[in-house]
Amino acid sequence: MDKRKIVQIIAYDLIASFLLGVSIVVYAVKANFAPGGVSGLAVILNYLFAWPIGFVTVLINIPIVLATFRKLGAAFFICSVKSVLINALFIDYVVVHLPAYEGSRLVAAILSGVFAGVAYSMLFNIGSSTGGTDFIIAAIAKANPKLSFGMLAFIIDSTVIIASAFVFGEVQAVIYGAVYTVVTSVSLDGATFVMKKLGLPTA
Repeated sequence: MDKRKIVQIIAYDLIASFLLGVSIVVYAVKANFAPGGVSGLAVILNYLFAWPIGFVTVLINIPIVLATFRKLGAAFFICSVKSVLINALFIDYVVVHLPAYEGSRLVAAILSGVFAGVAYSMLFNIGSSTGGTDFIIAAIAKANPKLSFGMLAFIIDSTVIIASAFVFGEVQAVIYGAVYTVVTSVSLDGATFVMKKLGLPTA
């Protein structure tokens, strides 16, 4: 791998981790909704026990990584573990210092989805992910290349979002989580389309 490629991967990692951190910490946590997937589980546990979101994300990833390692291969595994750790550090030590969004919960869900979708697109298209359900999505997509990353994310994340209603004690948490998921799915595929049009690195 040449130096230019390495620089691109690191740049994508840093930018995507920042965007994901903003999506979760600045918007989702303050608006009391779970964004779905492992991040959503981490937000729920943070709400219940005040556990650090990034650290919990790493812990939840361990069994998922072990289950999908053979399917995804060593290269994807190593690249993704790097992304998982960088993302966790951004969430727990960088983005937490940004002011939380205090406005409409609906707007928070939309903006959270946009930031997350762009971040996921960047990671998927350099052959990486933030682990968790991303590993599951990538494993399925590898077996079925024609499937949409966005649609797979939408299907998998729905379970966590529905469960969040019981944690936050309100149906609105599901509604905002659903809005987030739809926006994320559209933004993910839209960002990938734009990246290809601009000639940026894509899978």
